[in-house]
Amino acid sequence: MPVGCLLLLLLLLLLLLLGFLQEVVKRLCCDFDPQLPTMSEMAFARQLIKGDRVEKARLYKAGNEGCFGVQVATNNIAEGVKAAAAAQAAGASWIDINCGCPIYEATRRGMGAALLRKPTKLAKMVAGIAAAVELPVTVKIRTGESEKKINAPRVVALLEQAGAAAITVHGRTMEQRYKKAADWQLISEIVAASSLPIIGNGDILTHYEAADRWQASGCTALMVGRGALIKPWLFQEIREGRELLPTAAERVGIYRQLASYMKAHFGDDAWGKRKAFYFLPWHFAFFCR
Repeated sequence: MPVGCLLLLLLLLLLLLLGFLQEVVKRLCCDFDPQLPTMSEMAFARQLIKGDRVEKARLYKAGNEGCFGVQVATNNIAEGVKAAAAAQAAGASWIDINCGCPIYEATRRGMGAALLRKPTKLAKMVAGIAAAVELPVTVKIRTGESEKKINAPRVVALLEQAGAAAITVHGRTMEQRYKKAADWQLISEIVAASSLPIIGNGDILTHYEAADRWQASGCTALMVGRGALIKPWLFQEIREGRELLPTAAERVGIYRQLASYMKAHFGDDAWGKRKAFYFLPWHFAFFCR
């Protein structure tokens, strides 16, 4: 079953953050770890089923990606079913319903982490989508809307009944966004209370943190996002359990490859060069952390 690629002893998922040049970063990370399961940038279901070119492009993986999931944002069962069917037809290995994104573009429409305010509606939506497609349906959530409204344990219980194949828990609330440390103690409690595979997410920037959090939490898997922007080779470090220190010459090679992927992604006309020159310094700043 395709979900088998999710349930490795230690799974390393690359979750691309909205607007962070997903295709280029994924290709670079997969160069270091060809076995890496990856996920698309979040696609808005409504625009996707209307044929929006940008959203449709998120259904397809790069040439060096293997096991690939499509991440969908929706607050509507019918739209979610159509988007999931489109992802299935495009060759996705699984569908992920994003209920963890804290950005205003999603939450103002009642999508992303805003769905944590309505866990019963969320569970019904996941049940409807899971029943309509042959692929496994996973869900990504946060710990709650705010520190005073932590409800992840209840949400996970409802999603388990709804037929979710696995759940990713990011250890912060919607209001916290990326402030404060991720709450791995709560993630551990959720793991202990659920029979579903739980994927832990938040503040995994080194192979030491990955090992400690995986062992302490009991998670089936780990999801890495921002750490891959700093070190595209982080997944290889985690698999091998050691720190990799690319030489100056090797780093130059990585930068050249990044530039090459940007050229392929954006093109080499005036518009493409402007986009590449916008993103290159930003990525260099991450690589130098």
